[in-house]
Amino acid sequence: MKKEFWLKRFYNELVDLSTILKNSDGKARMRIILDLLFLVVITCILKIPFIFIRDLGDNVIEALLSSDTSLFALWGLLLELVYVVVALSFFIKTFEKWFKNMK
Repeated sequence: MKKEFWLKRFYNELVDLSTILKNSDGKARMRIILDLLFLVVITCILKIPFIFIRDLGDNVIEALLSSDTSLFALWGLLLELVYVVVALSFFIKTFEKWFKNMK
């Protein structure tokens, strides 16, 4: 059996969740929506350590090198890309774990 690509798995989970939302009553629907909002908030809070690391890196770059804006931009871009990968992985893994048992 071929392992599904994570994005396709996530898409299938979203389709299943939308079907569950459509077929559930008001209380269950509200609970699912609140869980999703909580997951989004947690994913946003996950950004805080990346902000501290970015600022720390900016200070190190400024102390060691002249204030070259292109180096600051590259450092910021690198950290943003790492954050996106970490946040998406966290969101998808947690989403699959939380909503797997609803089917």
